[in-house]
Amino acid sequence: MKYDSDNQRTHRIASVIKKEIAQIIQNDINDQRIKDVIVTDVEVSKDLKNAKIFFVIFNNTKRRPEEIKLIIKTINSSKLFFKKIMSKNSNLRSVPNLRFIYDDTEAKAFELEKLINKNLR
Repeated sequence: MKYDSDNQRTHRIASVIKKEIAQIIQNDINDQRIKDVIVTDVEVSKDLKNAKIFFVIFNNTKRRPEEIKLIIKTINSSKLFFKKIMSKNSNLRSVPNLRFIYDDTEAKAFELEKLINKNLR
């Protein structure tokens, strides 16, 4: 039974982090590159000390790979800013260490779909 309550707690905290990160991106970030980031998922470790934030980039198919790498580097260099704002705004006892991970699943699916459609013609 303890496992279920711990699991619910990590999901609840992940949900709070996802909401807070989205609000920070929308309201507090001035860098236009980061404004195009959309948080897709958050995974929090069992000890609540680390959080992986998965994100996609709006209109990423129109961007060069170098530009995507720069956005990933920029958002990861801003993680202390996110943590600082979250500690002020959220009711979390302690804000976990944040790690932003680019979720390229959508981009890979788009490329795969293009290949399939190309081969069907």
